[in-house]
Amino acid sequence: MTTAHAKAAARVTYQLETLWDYDYEPTHEELETLYETAKKNQWNGSTAIDWGRPIGKEGPVLNVQVAFAGTHFFSRLTPEEQREVEVRVSAWRLSQFLHGEQGALVVCGQLVNGIPELDAKLYAATQVVDEGRHVEVFERYVKRLHKIYPVDPLLKAVLDEILATNLWELKLLGMQMIVEGLAIAAFNLMRKQTGDATLGQLLDYVLQDEGRHVNFGYFALRRAIPDMEAAKREYLEDFTFRVCDLMYARDERTGFQSIKHVWNELGWDGDKIWRDTVAHSQTTKAFNSFLFHENLMPRLQRLALISPRIEPRYREIGLLV
Repeated sequence: MTTAHAKAAARVTYQLETLWDYDYEPTHEELETLYETAKKNQWNGSTAIDWGRPIGKEGPVLNVQVAFAGTHFFSRLTPEEQREVEVRVSAWRLSQFLHGEQGALVVCGQLVNGIPELDAKLYAATQVVDEGRHVEVFERYVKRLHKIYPVDPLLKAVLDEILATNLWELKLLGMQMIVEGLAIAAFNLMRKQTGDATLGQLLDYVLQDEGRHVNFGYFALRRAIPDMEAAKREYLEDFTFRVCDLMYARDERTGFQSIKHVWNELGWDGDKIWRDTVAHSQTTKAFNSFLFHENLMPRLQRLALISPRIEPRYREIGLLV
């Protein structure tokens, strides 16, 4: 391993319980269907996507006028500065996608060991392949676009906690419901805002996988939660609220703030632009609405993970009305 590779690599030790299923009896009819769909819908990142097109030349990678509509700072930028924002912000976003996909790859590998029922293990194995493919295509694209930015501290902290737990239920909840839900919201938003044909094609392929991943978590948790002891359910509720509270960008304390590095690279005041974006960006508001109000909160309610005990805390931060 080279010095550069040694600095980039991280060695972390986790405890991981492995559960076998020797019954070989079907337990999740929904997962059987997901498993069949996953097998049918595999694609090759090297051949399915046309990598011969020039990246960022056939259309804007990010429609910055839409992405930063409503902010004060954007109207003052020159066309050259807008182009720099387009490339660097896109590279930062895609870098976080890349890091999240690697986290999903590792977590799903753990789920193959830790989840107790065979049909869930079989589906989790298909997701390991999916996540490896996603890492491959995002890495390939972002390196050709600009550079890979470091993982956001909030994203890393959430991934580390999911990886470190020995509870397969929390791995499902944290990765399949929250992080994958975040990914779907972010991918859909970027798909609407890009004019780059290669990125559009890449996101279309990735999104077809992501819907299955969220459904996997939902179906498996829906079966597990009714028989769960009260203390474990409260633990899952508290974890979910804490992560939602941090990811729901609404002030200087919350959200994925490492984007400030992009603004600082350009010689601007990253803190000031962050405050402007959180307060005024229509894209930030659309992202929050799609992720939390339209998707995550209804799913958590259907799973009975927003109990009367925790519900007032969601109302306090504006995630429930």
